[in-house]
Amino acid sequence: MTSSSKPYLVRGIYDWCIDLKLTPYITAKIIPGVSVPKNHIGNNEITLNLSLESTKKLIFDNDFISFSARFDGKNYDVFLPMQSIEGIYSKENGEGLFFDRICIAGKKNQKPKNIDQKKKKPYLSIVK
Repeated sequence: MTSSSKPYLVRGIYDWCIDLKLTPYITAKIIPGVSVPKNHIGNNEITLNLSLESTKKLIFDNDFISFSARFDGKNYDVFLPMQSIEGIYSKENGEGLFFDRICIAGKKNQKPKNIDQKKKKPYLSIVK
């Protein structure tokens, strides 16, 4: 069993897209274990259409996403480890979730702690 919420969130956004008749797109970074058509990779990532019309044998597992699709007129089996998934969103309105990008942006925007700032000393008080 996975302790990560990512697989559940990915499935949730996918189901939301399908229920509202939106087109689910997924963005994945290229890491070891990813199997995608090489000529569709850009900036070390790939964006894929996961619609019911575009995929066959779509599997959402806690550890991976896999499916078959046609690229340039040829069938291709796609395999994406869950760690590679950067986001899932609707093509029509851009709403969805982006995982690693939020974490990276959050770290860059954090203000450094002021080392010179005086720390309050811990103290005890009587509570009646």
